[in-house]
Amino acid sequence: MSRNPFPQPLFSPRQGQALIEAASTPQFAATLLGTARQFDCIDEVFAYQVDLERGDVRMLLASGERKGIAERTAAYARRFHAKDPLLASPLRDQASGFSRRVRAADIPRGEYRELCFDQPGFLDKISFGWHEPGKLMVLSFYRGLQAAPEAAPPLWSLGQVAMAALSFHARSPAVDEVLPDDALQVLLLRLQRSYPQLTGRERQIVAMSLLGDSAAEIARALSIQPATVLTYRLRAYARYRFNRANDFLAGLLH
Repeated sequence: MSRNPFPQPLFSPRQGQALIEAASTPQFAATLLGTARQFDCIDEVFAYQVDLERGDVRMLLASGERKGIAERTAAYARRFHAKDPLLASPLRDQASGFSRRVRAADIPRGEYRELCFDQPGFLDKISFGWHEPGKLMVLSFYRGLQAAPEAAPPLWSLGQVAMAALSFHARSPAVDEVLPDDALQVLLLRLQRSYPQLTGRERQIVAMSLLGDSAAEIARALSIQPATVLTYRLRAYARYRFNRANDFLAGLLH
């Protein structure tokens, strides 16, 4: 039998399909984070795109449960990305990709390391990038302090598939929506972990309901009818034989 020609384990086609299908939706960030957590101790995922001619940074997604994610990602986009060791190597003139690991311990002590690694408690980040003339797109998986010294091999395979989905996401209207605040992000991630039978839309409506939004407010935010919100809400309750949104809280506290 011939040797396996692939340097990393193959990524599940089913999981890859799920990422591609989620790429055009606001749930893409949470879906990507949930998938990455199946392989490694991933606490946060962040992606951005840089216009190299003008220096403008556009945030593409951010998802995680650590406090201050909105502040961290905004500060990185505004002030720190140009100083990131990830981009220390010069970019090639032609289109090319890269994957690198940046350890917190290798970053000089200062505001960048303090805000983006030490305060949230990240060991390192595993980053993937694609550069073409005038544009750079970067996706990073942040690993917590409890992670193994080396990233799990499937994470590198996931990164390659995720970059394809991210490219599609960057051209989708979903990326221009306001990034969710910390509370909604936390609820979405915990619902995904504790109640895996919920669909993406059901999870989103349950999370917004737990935050106190009415059916009318959720309908306006998601551009659907209030009756549709109620239908999804009832389906979510039926999956777990619940009677109201607050019944989900018990499973979110563990």
